[in-house]
Amino acid sequence: MKHYDLLIVGCGPVGATLANLLRQKGYAVAIFDRETDVFHAPRAMQIDAESCRIFQQLSVIDRLVGKDARPSDRHVFVDENRKALMELRMHDLEETLGHPAPGLRFHQPALEHLLREDFRNDRGVDAYLGYEVLDVEGEGDVATLKARNTESNEVFEFSSRYIVGADGGGSLCRKYIGGTRVDFNYSRRWIVMDVHVHDDDLWNGLIDRSEFMCRADAAVVFVKGCNNHVRFDFEVTDEVAETFTEQDARDLISNYFDTSSIEFQRIAPYHFYAGMPDKWRRGRVLIAGDAAHLTSPFSGQGLNMGIRDAANLAFKLDLVLRGTVSSKFLDSYQEERWNHCAGLITGATERGLMISRKNFLGKLKRNLSFFIGHHMPKMAVAMTAKMSNQHAYKDGLLGEHALAGNQMIQPHVETPDGNQILLDDLTGSHFVLLQSSPVNSTHSDWFEKELGSSVLMMGRDFKDVTGKLAAFFEKHDVTQILVRPDRYIFHAGGDDADLLADLKAGLSAYD
Repeated sequence: MKHYDLLIVGCGPVGATLANLLRQKGYAVAIFDRETDVFHAPRAMQIDAESCRIFQQLSVIDRLVGKDARPSDRHVFVDENRKALMELRMHDLEETLGHPAPGLRFHQPALEHLLREDFRNDRGVDAYLGYEVLDVEGEGDVATLKARNTESNEVFEFSSRYIVGADGGGSLCRKYIGGTRVDFNYSRRWIVMDVHVHDDDLWNGLIDRSEFMCRADAAVVFVKGCNNHVRFDFEVTDEVAETFTEQDARDLISNYFDTSSIEFQRIAPYHFYAGMPDKWRRGRVLIAGDAAHLTSPFSGQGLNMGIRDAANLAFKLDLVLRGTVSSKFLDSYQEERWNHCAGLITGATERGLMISRKNFLGKLKRNLSFFIGHHMPKMAVAMTAKMSNQHAYKDGLLGEHALAGNQMIQPHVETPDGNQILLDDLTGSHFVLLQSSPVNSTHSDWFEKELGSSVLMMGRDFKDVTGKLAAFFEKHDVTQILVRPDRYIFHAGGDDADLLADLKAGLSAYD
C-alpha cells in the first residue's frame, strides 16, 4: 500500500488544479482517473476572472491566452427568428481582479493538457491514469482507496491523510459520504453538440459571441469557442432526445450556417440538473466540483465553482496537513462554499427558465426587461455584472469588517527592483497583511514563522503604481487588510494586533 498526503479521484480540471496547488506546497499527491487522456471536446467554455487569477498562481493563464483563450465579452439574446432582443457588450467593465472582468472563452482540452503537463514534469504528483477507483474509506486514522488498472485488471490499494473526490456528477465519493440531495428546481433535457468547423473562411465569418434563443421549452444556445470549435445546446423533450440523429443535428445547425464543412465531435442528450448534496465531507473524504454541485449552464459557472472549490480546499488542507490547525478546520470548506454555490446555481436556474418561458406573463416580463436593456445598454451591463460570481462569503473563517469575505483586488505593483507585476505574484499563496502606510507594527512571530505568512507595506516593500490599492484602502477607511491564501479578505482595520488576534481565534475556533 503506497501512502500519500492526498489522494484525488478524478483528473478533470478541478482535480488537476487541486493537485497542482498542493504540488506547489510540496505535498505528495496521487490522482486517479478511469480515462488515460483528456476528453476530446470542450465541456466548459468560460472561465471567469477569479478562475484566471487561480490559474495565474499556477503559471497557466499566460500559456493559455491567445490561441486557446480570449476575452468573452459579447452576449446576445434573440427571438425564435434570431432577431436581437438585447445585446450585452461587457468589454468596458472595470478590471479589478487582474484579469478581464467578463472572463475568457477557452478551449478546455488545452487547459487540461497544461495542468497535466505541469504535474507530470515535476515531482509531487503521481498520475494513475487508466485506473478505475472501486472503493474509498475515510473513517480510520488514514484514508484508503482501491483502484483497478483497466488494462491489466490488477487491483491496488493506496492510503493517504485525506481523499478528495472530484469525480463528476456520478461521484463514487459523494455516494460514500451520503446525505440528502437539495434540489434547485431546474431539470431539463437538452441535446449538446460540439462541432469542429474545417472551413476557416466560414469560421472567421462567425460572429464572436454567445447567442441565446428565447423559445418556449425549445431554447437554443450557440457559442463560438476557440480552435474552430462551436457549441450548440438545444432544449428538447424526452421523446426527441431518445430518437435524435446526426441528420437532425445538421438540420438544426443549418439555420445558423452551412454544415458542409463541419465535423461532429459530440452529439449527446444531456440532463441539465441543478442541485447539491447537503454533506460534502465524511471523515477524511471530501468532494469538489461537479461531485459537490450540479448547475444549469446559463451563467457559465459550472467549472468556475469547482476551481474555487480547489483553491479553498488547497489552503485549508495545507494548514491541516502542516498541523497548524485541527482537522475540524476542513468543515469551514462546506460552510463557505455551499451557500456561495447555491447563490450561483439559483441565478443560473433563473436565467435558464427565463429563456424558455412559455406563459404569456412570463414572456411579457422578460421581453420588457430586454426592451429596457436594449435601449439602456450600460444599465443592462451593470445589472448583469451585479449578478456575477463575485458574491462575498458570509460564514466561515472571517473577521467582522464589512470587507471580510470579499475578494481582494489585484492591481499591478512595482517591486523594489523596478519590475511591475500583479499583486498576487508579490504576496504569494499564503496569508498576507497588507499595510497602506507605516504603522507601529506588533505582528507576532506566530503569523510570520509558524503560519508562514508575510507583512507587506506600500512604499517600503512595493510601489502602488496605479494608485488603485491606495484608493481601495481610503475608500474603506482602513490602513491594514489581512488577506487569506485564496485571495479573500479575512479582516481589515487599523490595528494589526487586533487583526492577527482575530485570525488566531478564528483558526482556534475549529479545534
